[in-house]
Amino acid sequence: MTATKRAPLPPFCRSILAGLLLLIAATGAADNSRQALDDIRATAEAFVLARLGGNANGTTASAGQLDPRLRLARCQQALVAFAVAGDRLKGNTSVGVQCPGSWRLYVPVKVETLRPVLALRHSLDRGKILGPDDLEFVTVDTDRLVRGYYADMASVTGHTLKRSAAGGTILTHTLVQEPPVIQRGQRVSLVSSGSGIAVQAPGEALADARIGDRLHVRNLSSGKTVQGIARSSGTVEVY
Repeated sequence: MTATKRAPLPPFCRSILAGLLLLIAATGAADNSRQALDDIRATAEAFVLARLGGNANGTTASAGQLDPRLRLARCQQALVAFAVAGDRLKGNTSVGVQCPGSWRLYVPVKVETLRPVLALRHSLDRGKILGPDDLEFVTVDTDRLVRGYYADMASVTGHTLKRSAAGGTILTHTLVQEPPVIQRGQRVSLVSSGSGIAVQAPGEALADARIGDRLHVRNLSSGKTVQGIARSSGTVEVY
């Protein structure tokens, strides 16, 4: 069988093919001379995690997408990240990344601290005493919980809801009423440290109080009624 010979490409086709090959080669060379945007994003994320102790404590950092039209010269040194003056590394923030002696830009980074916190398993009415069956753990960004949160079941078991709340509501310090540490009629120790001299006296609480609450107490040594602040289950600081 005789092999069929292929007809040579016309001159204009060979010119087009050669042009395409040159364009591909030029594009590859240009890409190699440009800084990869993913490297910039990774540098910003690594900087945040290093500053905040890594993701072992639940912290995550996710850099936003950069403008694909950016054409930055490839850095011949290691990229350097830095904190933006006055910006905290939490929530939606920015991190600077620079090529020493060349360019610099600012990368948007979303920082989250994801931790398990306690929430209501179902809807509960005001005044309900919380038990383990009423609670569940949910994982959220605790940086956004400006009113605080609870992460220990024992720390809220037996406490009372200050108001009605729906299932899924995260327990905060403004929602949970802690039981009093001092009961009305309880014997307490009255402590005063005025003028740098600590003085103690026996007393009797005239009202229930939680830590930090003000209450009236009777000084059992003098018989006088004074006002103080509950500091522990048996101590009232008077003033």
